[in-house]
Amino acid sequence: MANQARMGGTSSAHDRISHHTSWATRRITAVLLSIWIGGILLVSLVAPAGYRSVDSTMARPPQHIAKAMQQLGQTPMRDILQYQASEANRVVLEWWGLLQMAAGLSVFLLLLFMSTAGRPALGISLGMLLMSLLEEFFLIPRISQIGQDIQVTNPARAAEMAAKIRALHLGFTAFEMVVVLLGAILLGLLLRSRPGFSGSRSGLRGDGVEA
Repeated sequence: MANQARMGGTSSAHDRISHHTSWATRRITAVLLSIWIGGILLVSLVAPAGYRSVDSTMARPPQHIAKAMQQLGQTPMRDILQYQASEANRVVLEWWGLLQMAAGLSVFLLLLFMSTAGRPALGISLGMLLMSLLEEFFLIPRISQIGQDIQVTNPARAAEMAAKIRALHLGFTAFEMVVVLLGAILLGLLLRSRPGFSGSRSGLRGDGVEA
């Protein structure tokens, strides 16, 4: 009897989410995921480009930059350009970290409370949320801190610090690509047109498991 009561409670909680609500939630979540993935691709291209632009500017400086280089010298000018690139990247990454964390939390909560998505979809969305939290509270602060340290470190360690920040950027990009892969899989689960999605948490009651 106790087992039947627990099963009935799970079933009634599941039945409170209508097919229409679940369908609409899946579509909204799919749009949010698409925007998130597009933002990841954009940020992954923009962030490293700032540092590459320093080398290209130093190699082929515009006329007014060339005059400034003659007055200041190449090393001070490179420091100025690296500082500007570092600050621009810091602002971009800090804002992106917050937006990505909000997107991950929204996707997970929508699927958890407003849809009948099953354990695979919920597990993937939770994994994406955890990765966004790791980036926000570990990778992005480390990138920002090392970018600021480059400006105050002695020239002998500047190359070492630059190598560290490049390695962290590679790690950030790798994390983002994993999030893109997980997001693509989740999109496939959400958009596939097959019956049974509304019963996808039935595995919690011992029935078949869907996405």
